[in-house]
Amino acid sequence: MWADARQLLSGQKQSNDDVMKLMAFKSFSVTSDPHGALANWTDDSPTPCSWLGVSCSLDGRVVALNLSYAGLVGALHLPNLTALSTLRHLYLRGNSFSAADLSASTAVSCNLETLDLSSNVISNPLPPQSFFSACNSLAYVNLSRNSIPGGSLAFSPSLLQLDVSRNRISDSALLNYSLSNCQNLNLLNFSDNKLTGKLGVAPLSCKNLIVLDLSYNFFSGSIPSSFMPDSLVSLKHLDLSHNNFSGNFSSLNFGQCINLTWFSLSQNSLLDSAFPTSLRNCHLLEVLDLSHIGLEGKIPGGLFGNFKNLMRLSLSHNQFTGGIPRELGQACGTLQDLDLSSNKLTGGLPQAFTSCSSMQVLNLANNLLSGDFLDEVVSTLPSLRYLYVAFNNISGFVPLSLANCTQLQVLDLSSNGFTGNVPAGLCSSTSPLAKILLANNYLSGSVPVELGNCKRLRTLDLSFNSLSGPIPLDIWKLPNLSDLVMWANNLTGEIPEGICVDGGNLETLILNNNLITGSIPQSIAKCTNMIWVSLSSNHLTGEIPPGIGNLLKLAILQLGNNSLTGQIPPELGKCQSLIWLDLNSNDISGVLPPELANQAGLVMPGIVSGKQFAFVRNEGGTACRGAGGLVEFEGIRAERLESFPMVHSCSSTRIYSGMTVYTFANNGSMIYLDVSYNNLEGSIPENFGAMSYLQVLNLGHNKLMGHIPDSFGGLKAIGVLDLSHNDLQGYLPGSLGTLTFLSDLDVSNNKLTGPIPTGGSSIWKLSSVPEPLSINIATFEKPLRKLTFAHLLEATNGFSAESLIGSGGFGEVYKAQLRDGCVVAIKKLIHITGQGDREFMAEMETIGKIKHRNLVPLLGYCKVGEERLLVYEYMKWGSLDVSTLAGTPGYVPPEYYQSFRYPSEFGDDNNLVGWAKQLYRERRIDEILDPELMTQKSGALELQQYLKIAFECLDDRPFRRPTMIQVMAMFKELQVDSESDILDGFSLKDNNVIEES
Repeated sequence: MWADARQLLSGQKQSNDDVMKLMAFKSFSVTSDPHGALANWTDDSPTPCSWLGVSCSLDGRVVALNLSYAGLVGALHLPNLTALSTLRHLYLRGNSFSAADLSASTAVSCNLETLDLSSNVISNPLPPQSFFSACNSLAYVNLSRNSIPGGSLAFSPSLLQLDVSRNRISDSALLNYSLSNCQNLNLLNFSDNKLTGKLGVAPLSCKNLIVLDLSYNFFSGSIPSSFMPDSLVSLKHLDLSHNNFSGNFSSLNFGQCINLTWFSLSQNSLLDSAFPTSLRNCHLLEVLDLSHIGLEGKIPGGLFGNFKNLMRLSLSHNQFTGGIPRELGQACGTLQDLDLSSNKLTGGLPQAFTSCSSMQVLNLANNLLSGDFLDEVVSTLPSLRYLYVAFNNISGFVPLSLANCTQLQVLDLSSNGFTGNVPAGLCSSTSPLAKILLANNYLSGSVPVELGNCKRLRTLDLSFNSLSGPIPLDIWKLPNLSDLVMWANNLTGEIPEGICVDGGNLETLILNNNLITGSIPQSIAKCTNMIWVSLSSNHLTGEIPPGIGNLLKLAILQLGNNSLTGQIPPELGKCQSLIWLDLNSNDISGVLPPELANQAGLVMPGIVSGKQFAFVRNEGGTACRGAGGLVEFEGIRAERLESFPMVHSCSSTRIYSGMTVYTFANNGSMIYLDVSYNNLEGSIPENFGAMSYLQVLNLGHNKLMGHIPDSFGGLKAIGVLDLSHNDLQGYLPGSLGTLTFLSDLDVSNNKLTGPIPTGGSSIWKLSSVPEPLSINIATFEKPLRKLTFAHLLEATNGFSAESLIGSGGFGEVYKAQLRDGCVVAIKKLIHITGQGDREFMAEMETIGKIKHRNLVPLLGYCKVGEERLLVYEYMKWGSLDVSTLAGTPGYVPPEYYQSFRYPSEFGDDNNLVGWAKQLYRERRIDEILDPELMTQKSGALELQQYLKIAFECLDDRPFRRPTMIQVMAMFKELQVDSESDILDGFSLKDNNVIEES
């Protein structure tokens, strides 16, 4: 009896001791508990066994603590928990703990077996005296999804699994230690870190390793044989994907490969046209990913016919040619996921694939496939859920037999050559079909009302076809519809009142470039999930519903080129995510609401990230309506867009395409605002200058009055600013001179006065300036009558891109036709420091009297503020490729103004540029470059790359020349082998794909 009492007292004492240690953890490690996870952890508790997350043994001792995803915030003091002598398992995953102390308690021995600190905010290096060295029973450690940069690592032989993936580890010493001391490790995961260089240490002691994941790092060089299954016999899972490994794929040795089931080399550079012969020994392979590694030739059907357990095979994004091998179909009894996309495969899917009864995902997109395989083979696959055959050469009717695939959830037939009607019977009321993508085909007829039977349909994309008639009401009423995309058709009818009330809660409504009439329904205010509305280029009338201001997720609103009336609703200023507003070319009146800038500095990123888009930028000056157009570009061929009337609505356009990525973190603003070609009155709101991420602002062709706000100096990201054709007065704000990205400024056809702002970018193109417009042009022997600066602006269409005929290091040359029909060439000089007005004018008077057979006559000059313009007699062949003058070919070079000496010539008929171009065309590049710079082969190759960029900048066609931003990107690519491009707040994965002029 007394023994039982003593045992009870001892247990109570130990239980109280556990309470104290857990309360110490709460006190020292937890600074915030927003969800009250530890609310019942109190000092007066007799036992902690009833506390949230605590598990106890039969005798009341704490053996496990699980506070995963409890929302706790603090700096972790691990010794408070390792002091619990009976604690075996500790899970603190998914909180916001930093690391104050990752050592173990010295008071008692650490008996932890499992430690999970993943998905926290640990950013310290691992200390030398950490839990790794103190906890000798530790078997499972998960430190993934933190920001650990490196540190020290020393673990005992008890460790079985170590996961440090998704950190910032750059010190290869941690990996080398793990590979050298992995006696009992069966899992080692260093993926998604910052490790570089070659794999050095051979993992000779890793005899029990089952899973090795080194993916998503920056490893380079060849893959050592010691990391292949021939050496690591126990390996089942090997992932080396997303690195920079090189070498020949065929040289890899898989040995007997008796255990390997999962192998990925995706996203490396193992160029080859042959496969390793030992790969056929991997009979147990279930997953094989060889995508994005540069393989070419034909797919070896005999090899893949060996893999009887294969469940997932990806050979996408290579250069495979020829047909899909029938042997692959003969061995696909277990195959569930086959990805052969983005190759150059021809023909169709062999009949042997009808035996693929387990196939769930089939991706054949981006090839050259043709034929009837959809009807004859694919429609027989009973388990198929996802079918992607976009961007192929399949023609004929869309096979109705695809409805036999009763499990199908996604059907993507975009960008093929399908004709005829959209099949009416693609799905029934019980069908799981959620996406129908038929964009960019040649379908005609009406949108079938039977699609209203697809009750689970979320996305319907029929854009870029020739469909006509109205969108059936039953489609508008689909209960799960979120994406309705049918732009670039001939659709008529109206958008019904009741959208997002009688049907699903739409996220994207993209119907631009159709023939839709009526007004925008008031019920659009109920579409609270809406992120992208594009109704531009239709025949819409009526007013913009103020209820759109209720759409807090709305990021893009495009209503341009309609016949909308009324005022711009001030309620739009409540749209917390709005970054793109295009209302150009309507009949909107009233004032510009200052509320449009209410969200400046408050817009959060992410709403439309990852969307495929194309931006058609108008570069034809004031002759073009609006700054351009943004279009949804999922599943559309670039060459098809090139022939679209929208691209040819302006004399010069440029098309950019890519994926949307925000350029701000949490303090964003609108990035695109175009309300041009309306009847807006009043003044420009002062607070518009607070939109610091605004890149395009087009207020042109309205009836705006007053001054240009001084606050426009706050538009630090502005690239296009069009205030032309208004009734603005006063000065151009001097703060505009500080806007370094401003490359296109048009303030023509106003009543502005005063000086031109100084500073700004060297590529600034003033389309118009204030009242020094009355300054006359000084002329010489051939008088140009009383020309003013305004005349030259008019004759060059505001020094627009289409008037530009040449450019050099000292300025740009424009062709201009004066009102009397006289054609002249006008050169805008860059600012030459140190030269005053009197010196410049005296020099021009002297040069005007000089005659030379190789000099185009200088007819006049003009100085306005810091602008200096020279007027020449226009010569028909005075372009960049037919002149005997160096410097600026075809026109007197600026060096001549300074020194009165004639520059050197290069040959009888060529200037420096022409001479170099001729040698470049004849592949005599070595004669262009200085031999002193070409002492090393690598240096010569680099110089040739720079020379190539130089010639792109000297292209005879101005619109073909890269911008300075693009030049810098090319330089950066040469230096660090990376590329990027940004346009209007979106990061571009692809560069501009089409240019029209």
